[in-house]
Amino acid sequence: MNTNNQGPALPSACDCGCSRRDFLTTVSLAMGSMAFVSADSAAGTIPPPAAGPKQAATVRVVFLYPPSQAFAEQPDGWWSWPGNDFDAEGRQKQFTTALREMEQTLGMKLDVEEKPIGDDADAQRLAEQIQTEKPDGLLLVMFYNNSLKHADLLLKAADTAEIPIVFYIGLGVKHGSIRQYRRPGVYLIQSLDNFDAIEYGLRMINTKRRMSQSRLLSITEAPEPREGIESFFGTTVRVIPFARYAEEFQKVTLDDAARRLITQFTAGAQEQRGITPEALENAARAHLALTKMLADEQADGLTMNCLRRGMLKPCMSFATLNNQLIPATCENDFPAMYTQLLGSLLTGRPGFQHNPCYDTEKNHYYGSHCTCPTKLYGPDGPELPHLLRRFAHTNEGSCAIQVFWKEGDPVTMMRYYPGDPPALDVYAGNVVVSHPMPPAGGCTTNVEIELTDRRDACEVTGHHNLLFCGDFARKFRLFAQLYKMKLAETGFAGPWPM
Repeated sequence: MNTNNQGPALPSACDCGCSRRDFLTTVSLAMGSMAFVSADSAAGTIPPPAAGPKQAATVRVVFLYPPSQAFAEQPDGWWSWPGNDFDAEGRQKQFTTALREMEQTLGMKLDVEEKPIGDDADAQRLAEQIQTEKPDGLLLVMFYNNSLKHADLLLKAADTAEIPIVFYIGLGVKHGSIRQYRRPGVYLIQSLDNFDAIEYGLRMINTKRRMSQSRLLSITEAPEPREGIESFFGTTVRVIPFARYAEEFQKVTLDDAARRLITQFTAGAQEQRGITPEALENAARAHLALTKMLADEQADGLTMNCLRRGMLKPCMSFATLNNQLIPATCENDFPAMYTQLLGSLLTGRPGFQHNPCYDTEKNHYYGSHCTCPTKLYGPDGPELPHLLRRFAHTNEGSCAIQVFWKEGDPVTMMRYYPGDPPALDVYAGNVVVSHPMPPAGGCTTNVEIELTDRRDACEVTGHHNLLFCGDFARKFRLFAQLYKMKLAETGFAGPWPM
């Protein structure tokens, strides 16, 4: 399937403590190639949507240190490194308490080994279990210098079973090189009491699991629905004919619910430029139609052939959905859709899908498009200043949004490329200014970026990259390393792993 088709796309709903699918169902009732494989083979034999909650990611947690009596049996204190006063049992309890909190925060299952691994027999037993049970990930927490041989055994077992590993060395001092652990498939952390780093390691594993259980919609000119699976993430993509969206759009009644949605669109806008009541009504119709379709299909997000659709264009709906971390991407761009979902799961913030341009004299990069989220700091963060204006490239008067990014904010740009191997392209920068349009041209939102990890802004490649507000470049690169993805690092000038 062509990943750059021109045509229709579609959006979804909210982030309020309920599941996305429950939210979509409630809203619908109240308010009226490369991308994936085997799509054509499933045509005409679509199974019913999956029901029930998603299965949580499971991570095996293992502490590495010998029991305290082993220290007492050694007359030479060097054998008890990091020292006889080091309370490994007490630290295990502290870490376990923190891990249980992470388990609740991330909505995943941590299978914690209560007995630490302190001898060869226990390490071998656990290595065999890991290869048999194949959890979604492995977290090793090492509190003893000489436990490295047991860590090596477990790392090898997990690597053979293709299980990602978060390897945490919880010592301020650990003698010897650790460079060998900074390798694909392993997220190495040596840092004292760094629970944030451990949580991000678990978040990466949970994200991959969530991606594999997500269903995304592609609204195109396809005559019949069909379904396929993206080969790396395992995400289900369901193709929906555009005619169905057009039919749902026409069915929407402009009732009190629709009027409340119009009020929501206009309430925060600083200004409306050339927006007619008809344009706002159609923006509401688009959002309600797409929300209903997402609920009907029990889907988590969408992309759509959205250009040249007249008043059926979904610009306002896409911005609204992405505010709620429901991935909605333009022009039936599958990699952009996967990137939007990946980035929002890793950061809790939506990205801005955009067209690229450059200022060669300032050595700056421009991103512009018509569906920028206003909640770039996340659903619970402040809303950025914005205005409503006509879609920039047609004369029918459909409604789009212009968002003004904050000068000086760090930003991270990312693009996922399906393939063998799959790849991520990552860039870091800072906001220079959000331009008015005109004179900058392009689409309604136009943000100028100074890159901080490339010498030449023109080295940025790709179309429809996703721009996230925040310093996430290192985190995105760590995800690529943990899952053995290729990094498209042309021109990268920063230290690893920026």
